[in-house]
Amino acid sequence: MRRIITFITALFVLEIINCQEGDYFIGQPKYPFIQYDNAILILPEDEQKIENLFSKFDSLILFGQGKIKIVHIGGSHIQADVYTHQVRKRLQTLQLDMNGGRGFIFPYRVARTNNPSNYRVSYTGTWETCKNTQFNRICPLGLSGISVSTSDKFASININPNNDPEISYSFTRVKIFHNPTHYNLNLIVNDSAFSGTYDEIGGFTDFEIPESWIMKLQLSRADSLKEAISIFGFSLENDNPGVVYSSIGVNGARLSSFINCQYYSQHLASLDPDLMIFSIGTNDANTRDFNQIKYKIEYEQLIEISKMAAPNAVILITVPNDCYLYKRYVNKNTEKMKDEIISLASRENYSVWDFYSVMGGLNSSQAWYNNGLMRYDRIHFNKEGYQIKGDLFITAFLRAWEKNLARRTEQLINPGNNQGISNPLVIGE
Repeated sequence: MRRIITFITALFVLEIINCQEGDYFIGQPKYPFIQYDNAILILPEDEQKIENLFSKFDSLILFGQGKIKIVHIGGSHIQADVYTHQVRKRLQTLQLDMNGGRGFIFPYRVARTNNPSNYRVSYTGTWETCKNTQFNRICPLGLSGISVSTSDKFASININPNNDPEISYSFTRVKIFHNPTHYNLNLIVNDSAFSGTYDEIGGFTDFEIPESWIMKLQLSRADSLKEAISIFGFSLENDNPGVVYSSIGVNGARLSSFINCQYYSQHLASLDPDLMIFSIGTNDANTRDFNQIKYKIEYEQLIEISKMAAPNAVILITVPNDCYLYKRYVNKNTEKMKDEIISLASRENYSVWDFYSVMGGLNSSQAWYNNGLMRYDRIHFNKEGYQIKGDLFITAFLRAWEKNLARRTEQLINPGNNQGISNPLVIGE
């Protein structure tokens, strides 16, 4: 009976999708230079892991069950969290019961750099900043690639993850990633103070609290030593089913910036992602002397480190956008990065989103700028441009899921035609 119900539901979902003609959130194509039809994912030949991911997506869409955890890593495009927040909202509001929580965030405002506008941060005390983009740094860093540290006797960080009226996030568990310390950490929620338990393996203090929508980390040094505490990030979690989308970026970051973060693997393993998205390359290629071989080797290194920490995660690499070099010259290095990414993905069975081609290819950034979608540097987008980018990504993801769902539905209709289909659409057989 469950098999029949699942089959009928799948046909219903496919009928809705077909009525939308695969455009989802884009609606009518507005800009002739954007290759809307190319908004697809290039999937690996061995689809075992992505089949598992799409099966989890089925459970969420059809039954509101399960959780999908996504970690997206990159540079300034990701730190701004406009394009990634668009993806986050689209996924979490695609259906009821799809909002699985806010996930990992960093208090960028404490580091005196641009904080995403969708959550608010305030603080007390004097804090020092360390970034993975700094040369000759001696501070340890983690997955976030950035830290804030204080040796004040008393300090605090306030976080409100609900600064977007279109979506809200509650949490019943908070993980605060930090170095071992003699500081007392208290979490203030709903006017009550809670203490947590330090997890040495994960590198975080774990707080279980009543449901809340805002929090305050209150720090007090437990002894007279002026030992600093370093904060690497917060994970705001709950037990609700849905998608958790953690975006992690540092302005100016290159591949090597994350490779050299001491606690990267430890923190990533704690988040246990189902999908890892890498969007790195613009800063590596922002030079006349781009080293294509070095880029390939460092991408391989970063992904291997990530796979060891999250062995079950699907790997998805996005090709960087077309951009200008020194705000004056067309940057031909992006084409070289695209070649290396597609070659690496084909060899290692990773997925790819070729945004470079979708946006129009070489010198398309000028068209985006002329149409009010990019800033003058023709590297970064404005808000509208980033939102379009997010919708293009969502379209690619949903088209891939739709195609996969159709294949598995066909397998239910014709069980003999199941070559290459590792996960037929059967839930709770």
